[in-house]
Amino acid sequence: MGAAAALLIGGYAPAIAAPASSAATALNWKACSGSSFKRWRDTDGASLTGFDCAALTRPLEANRPDGRKVRLAVARLKANGTAAQYKGTLFMNPGGPGNSGLSLSSIIGLLPPEIHASFDFVTWDPRGIGASTPLISGSGCNIPKPTRPTTGSVNWQQVLERRVRQVTDYNARCYRANSHVIENSGTLANARDLDALRQAVGDAKLTYWGISYGTLLGSTYAQLYPKKVRALVFDGNMDPQTTLYGINAGSVAPDHSIGFFLEANPALAPKFRAVMKSLDSKTLKLPDGTNYSRWDVLDVLNDDVPFFIDPGGDWVEAEQVIESAYTALTGSGTARQQALKALTNKSLQSPSTGTAGSYWSAVVCQDLADRPNAAARRSGIAWAVQQGPIYGGSLGVDYLSTCVGYGKAKPHPVPRPKNYGPDVPGIVANATRDGETPYQWAVNMARTYRKMRMLTLVGGIHGTFGLSESECVNSAIADFLVSAQTPSIDLSCPFSPPRTLP
Repeated sequence: MGAAAALLIGGYAPAIAAPASSAATALNWKACSGSSFKRWRDTDGASLTGFDCAALTRPLEANRPDGRKVRLAVARLKANGTAAQYKGTLFMNPGGPGNSGLSLSSIIGLLPPEIHASFDFVTWDPRGIGASTPLISGSGCNIPKPTRPTTGSVNWQQVLERRVRQVTDYNARCYRANSHVIENSGTLANARDLDALRQAVGDAKLTYWGISYGTLLGSTYAQLYPKKVRALVFDGNMDPQTTLYGINAGSVAPDHSIGFFLEANPALAPKFRAVMKSLDSKTLKLPDGTNYSRWDVLDVLNDDVPFFIDPGGDWVEAEQVIESAYTALTGSGTARQQALKALTNKSLQSPSTGTAGSYWSAVVCQDLADRPNAAARRSGIAWAVQQGPIYGGSLGVDYLSTCVGYGKAKPHPVPRPKNYGPDVPGIVANATRDGETPYQWAVNMARTYRKMRMLTLVGGIHGTFGLSESECVNSAIADFLVSAQTPSIDLSCPFSPPRTLP
């Protein structure tokens, strides 16, 4: 469950003056701009300007502390407030599983001033990805998007069968090349790494913000270390009781967010319908000789609509793909030629890789032990297409094929919360029509942790704190993180349109 396809915080220059923590540290922090970290990058390709970097060495296998090691890449932006304001470290995991914390470190630029004043901000690349080593990599680890017919009706059962064969081959090759790392890179291992990071910075208890999959990591931490929790924010939630088959429920989430996007931008709705009707029957020839299909439009909307990030925002890109396709199909003259040229931009086309495979499969197949059989997969895709007619099939074939080819991998399932608890302080935040993790998953998370409070944002965004540009959300979560006092009641916030849109 991805936190964002890209978080481009243009022009953000983080303040680096900070009170020194009184706690001893086991991390050898140095400026990330130094030669030791020249290949460590944020999402803009910059050398993590203003951040300090360090590496934390951990055992690859928990039961062999003296055996092989992993090296976690860690980045820190120090607090810029006074010593009296300082509260410790705010750890952030941006989700995925498979997102690099370092590449999304600029997300800190979206957070309120009181967070910068009160916390050192720390994020890291979990084992197996990004700048951490060893890296899960190889020819089988990046799986292309599923093959779907460009026009006409879609037999999703056939698409699923082809996808299963394809993912089986890719997963088997990726596992063969990385088996020892994969079998020690699930959420249990990542939760232990998070506790080691907490100890390394000298915090007695954990203050944590997890987005998307990061909520499952935070929940697992709470199960393992309930007495080491200071404050948890679960943002864009997974269901802590989910199964591998249950993840397929997320395949309909894009329909929720795309529907909300069109309701919030009503002038685009008839254009979207016209584009889909035309591309369902015939692809569009672009100036570079390639064919533009309905999946280019829908894949872009799936990737962009759940996120609007300053400046410009992914909603702007989602608007561009609909407007450009509409003009290319119905316009004439110079306007049509400009629209056709715009559609040659890779950002307005289907990405090269899908959800299944690589680190996503490596973690999910460690965490969840059930394996849907062929009959369950057929039932699952039929449900996804019925409940999510816009995009449910495209995502469902990925979710339902996630672990095929991993037959030899031994799962290490995450602990399931038993009934309720533990009682830890926290906020469970989610948008009503989240395009990545359905709202019901957040309800299930909040039901599990009875002492937490739910914060509901009206909208289709995935991730709320900072990401939604909602003052209502930001003030409530910032107050909680600084005070570590859980709100007395559940909270709700109205839709807040992106500042960058009319």
